[in-house]
Amino acid sequence: MTPDTNITLADRYVLESPIASGGMATVWQARDDVLARTVAVKVLHPHLAEDEEFLERFRREALAAARLSHPNIVSIYDTGSERSEDDVPRNYIVMEYCAGGTLTDVIQQHGPLDAQRASGIACGICDAVAYAHSNGVVHRDIKPANVLLTSDGTLKVADFGIAKAAFGDVDITTTGSILGTVTYLSPEQVQGEEPSARSDLYSLGVVLYEMLVGRPPFVEESQIAVAMKHARAEPPAPRSVRAGISRPVEAVVMKSLQKDPDDRYESAESMKRALESAAGRSSSQTTAFARQTTAAQPARPSSPPSRGVAREARSFLPVVLLIVAAILLILFVPRLIDDQTDPDTGGGSQEEPGGGGGGELDIASASDFDPSGDESEHPDDVVLAYDGDPGTAWTTEGYNASLELLGKPGVGLLFDLGDTRSVSSVEISGSAGSLELKTSDEEASDAGGYNAVGAASDVDGQVEVEAEGTEGRYWLVWITSLPGGSGGSAAISEVRFVGE
Repeated sequence: MTPDTNITLADRYVLESPIASGGMATVWQARDDVLARTVAVKVLHPHLAEDEEFLERFRREALAAARLSHPNIVSIYDTGSERSEDDVPRNYIVMEYCAGGTLTDVIQQHGPLDAQRASGIACGICDAVAYAHSNGVVHRDIKPANVLLTSDGTLKVADFGIAKAAFGDVDITTTGSILGTVTYLSPEQVQGEEPSARSDLYSLGVVLYEMLVGRPPFVEESQIAVAMKHARAEPPAPRSVRAGISRPVEAVVMKSLQKDPDDRYESAESMKRALESAAGRSSSQTTAFARQTTAAQPARPSSPPSRGVAREARSFLPVVLLIVAAILLILFVPRLIDDQTDPDTGGGSQEEPGGGGGGELDIASASDFDPSGDESEHPDDVVLAYDGDPGTAWTTEGYNASLELLGKPGVGLLFDLGDTRSVSSVEISGSAGSLELKTSDEEASDAGGYNAVGAASDVDGQVEVEAEGTEGRYWLVWITSLPGGSGGSAAISEVRFVGE
């Protein structure tokens, strides 16, 4: 079947253009000539249509999904089977058409999402799967490609139960083959066990992780390697990968990614409540989240005022201009007089001594600083700590225990301002248990060669360390403990110096 083939199914569904294609089917944008509307039609690949056992599972699961009626679930309108004139089998499902693309598109276009948007999307998925679970349907394949958006930004979860038809009773651990992507599969699915409602919550946790961080927790060269990670490896904490994620939101992600289903949330409803609490959302806020993820639309020009309103506005215009002029005279004339009569100012303005605090100082260069380790802490990523983008971050290595237990006094970043400068404050954004700010006019080989200026603890976001005009060329942001005081990694997403 090619994109330019003119195919009509059931004498009403005209296939117009392919939207997506996977291992099981091709999805088409189509026109329903009977109801004069756009629909999506999923057409099974011909080789699957020859498998009667598979077809029976497919029909059974399609009927189960068709009974699900929920605002966040893609509606199924019809299903059918026929053969073409050249005897090509066509088994299909007719579904609601969602013109806004998929969550995969959103992540690719926008990168990591902020916690509010990511939690809103996850809450919408929770609503959909909770309803399906209450009706005895487990999705089995929650992933960004199955989360669709309508033209107005409403979230819709697609393909409920279809994965059950695709996998059937296949045990991927014994056959050595894996059907489709395993990026979002739960450990029990990877091990060939029957998935439950909590399996969907694990997959949703992977999706939430990807929205927050920009990538899923396990990225390997092969699907088998990813599957083994799901079964055996602990995922890296989101805060160790990307700065700015709150501990409560991270806790929701990590609980959903527990290997044992009993250690996850009891239900999609409980996961939603935990996520709303962690992200500071209300239930009413979860319905409008998707609109924030779609591309910004040009603002419509406001409707022109009526003639009566326009005439009224014009009549007040001279009065408004007179008032503005009077205010400007009151504000600026005295200042002009003072400037001309003050002999110390030379007729010009002069900043009050000690006022203002200066502006942002340029950073000439920066480097990782790890004198008590292997002298290398992700040197290629150091620039991310002062690139002006708080969404990127330099991170430490991942540690299995606290820095104190490892006998490591600290690790950090060394900034060179190019010359000795007077610094009033330093703004630091990131995630760390505690950090110190140190400075020196000479570059030293260890932290003891720098003078302490200030400190901050429980860094989770942006903190400001007062320097009060301390002068120095080299400035060390010295991390003395990791987030939570135990193992893991710290991150610095942005450092900004203010002074003269």
